[in-house]
Amino acid sequence: MGGTAAPALELSKRPIDLLIGTFFLIHLPIMLLIDLQVLVPRHFFPTFAQELLNWHIENSGDFLMANPPLYFKSFVYAEYAIQLPLHVANAYAFLRGKRWGRMTGIIYGVHVATTMIPILADILASDSPKRNNLLGVYVPYLLIPLLVVARLLPFSDPFAPKSGTASDKPKTT
Repeated sequence: MGGTAAPALELSKRPIDLLIGTFFLIHLPIMLLIDLQVLVPRHFFPTFAQELLNWHIENSGDFLMANPPLYFKSFVYAEYAIQLPLHVANAYAFLRGKRWGRMTGIIYGVHVATTMIPILADILASDSPKRNNLLGVYVPYLLIPLLVVARLLPFSDPFAPKSGTASDKPKTT
């Protein structure tokens, strides 16, 4: 996207980017096979996906997935309209070191972290005996997007080798 970008540093020298890129890839089947069951009748999904969701609900006490409130359904709609394309783009950007991934990553991170606030508040306010299990499932979906933002925000070209030029240094504004 405009201008000449410096070549990306090897992925082996960017372990955080490898971790984040892998997260985006691993989360795609979860979105498509588990989360989508909130919006699409469950009988459209393979039996193993239905059983996996049942296991998750039973073991974590996930009342949001078992009986999704309207606000939660709206977040799942946003997951498909906004997050799904960003997952694909960000997986590619982080694993291939694409400069444009800075913008898509920041959009993803801020969006998801914001949606997690009411979800975590609902969990914290619940009297579920499995509340801590459920927090263990959902808290990473706050922490990983915040990690993405923290990784990308300080740099204009976060994947470029650090050569000491002004564009490689953290932004100070």
